[in-house]
Amino acid sequence: MLQNDPVRTLQYDSEIRVAQQQSPTEPRVYDSHISITSQPRPGSEAPRIPLPTVTGSRTFMPLSGYDCLADLPSVHIEQTFELNESLTAVSSENRYVVRSPLGDAVFAASESSTENNRLLWGAGRPFQMHLLDKTHQEALVFRKKFALGSMCCQAKSLEIWIPPGNVLGRVVQSPTFMQPEFFIEDGNTGQPVFCVEGPANSGFCCFCLPKECYFKVHSGGNLRASIDHKWMASKSQYTTNIYYSDAKLTAKERALILGSAFLLEYMYFQTRF
Repeated sequence: MLQNDPVRTLQYDSEIRVAQQQSPTEPRVYDSHISITSQPRPGSEAPRIPLPTVTGSRTFMPLSGYDCLADLPSVHIEQTFELNESLTAVSSENRYVVRSPLGDAVFAASESSTENNRLLWGAGRPFQMHLLDKTHQEALVFRKKFALGSMCCQAKSLEIWIPPGNVLGRVVQSPTFMQPEFFIEDGNTGQPVFCVEGPANSGFCCFCLPKECYFKVHSGGNLRASIDHKWMASKSQYTTNIYYSDAKLTAKERALILGSAFLLEYMYFQTRF
């Protein structure tokens, strides 16, 4: 399912990520006589390029694209802005960089959506967010369904996928009225594994939260992580920050929390109507 989605190739450097369109592959031309005896069949999927060995509190070889989250105490989501979007009212596809506490780029995230959806539905638009790791391979895909931002009675949701097309989990909004609440569900069992709670007495409406606010991620009454949205004076922009309070969180659980942070980013902190 995900193989048909357009995925950009992002170049990593110290501060700039440049999106490039993939060049079309020229068809192979046979100049000699060939007898075709059987129909061609798709070959087996090519294995992932190995990720760099992670060294820190422990040394390990990441097996999947999101394994690099395993030992990080926090990640910070920075949105990159384009000149044409700053000078005009035309909204473009959002791009983000997920950084480690040391400032290294862990993922480059690129939104895939239609111009009509961005123009008509604003932050409530449906989209796919492709996260590429340092080897330029797709590590995660976030898929958000249509949910109009001003219709706060409509529950929002986001699915977290991993290549080649498996659901890792989903984030579902709970219809509460006193404070924002979301449940993070496991993709295999469908059972909730985390609850994400926003500020108390902030209401169910998407317009009630301030630009700087704090969300708790807990399970069984224990705080497992936290998500906040703060102004970073050093970068002159707002960033969404995830702090993993529980060092025993698996890479899968950290990836699910990362997906919930992106849903919060679009619901509460993007430009709305």
